[in-house]
Amino acid sequence: LGNMQELAVGQTVLAIGNPFGLDGTLTKGIISALGRTIPALTPFSIPQAIQTDAAINPGNSGGPLLDLHGHVIGINAQIETDGRTGSNNGVGFAIPVNIVNQVVPELISKGKYEWSWLGVRGGDVIPTLVKAMNLPNDIGAYLVEVTPGGPAEQAGIRGSDKQKLVNGRALEVGGDVVIAIDGKTISTFNDLLVYIALETRPGQEVTLTIVRNGKESDIGFLVGSRPESVE
Repeated sequence: LGNMQELAVGQTVLAIGNPFGLDGTLTKGIISALGRTIPALTPFSIPQAIQTDAAINPGNSGGPLLDLHGHVIGINAQIETDGRTGSNNGVGFAIPVNIVNQVVPELISKGKYEWSWLGVRGGDVIPTLVKAMNLPNDIGAYLVEVTPGGPAEQAGIRGSDKQKLVNGRALEVGGDVVIAIDGKTISTFNDLLVYIALETRPGQEVTLTIVRNGKESDIGFLVGSRPESVE
């Protein structure tokens, strides 16, 4: 098996699968990007996906993505299509092997994998948000909404509570900005998602460093278990 930490953009990769029922098809391409967040079949997302231009089509899902040494570096998952043909447009995604190694043993032993969950929705800190909320820095995960009854809400984390017109556009403001978790700097909302998904387990205590009303504070709470769906 390969290692996600050793992958690089531009690296040659091979995809194996059964596109359109054609057994044992091998295609070749490169790693186009790393660390993509892609939609899952649930309301949630899959972090740290590998983007590749190796031809991946219906029937490839579940097949391995290999490096030139024959090491499995990911599991082919999905493609970006034009919505009409459903065929490959040179943008495919694979779940990295590190996540597979984390999830599969528990799937085998328990029949399911319990993902960690905060219960927040948000985005990156953009310049207009910095200006609108008079934020002290331009990095972090901005929280637009917290799920009622979720771990974040129970801990007192706040989402946006009002809108402000900026350059003729309504902007959600007033939410907390997460700038660190357990002392690790959070630069983007994706950083927060990745840390929760890959570095924590349900029931684990974490500490969020947030900016609220221009002041930093630490909030500790227990990570929850991701529900099957969120209302």
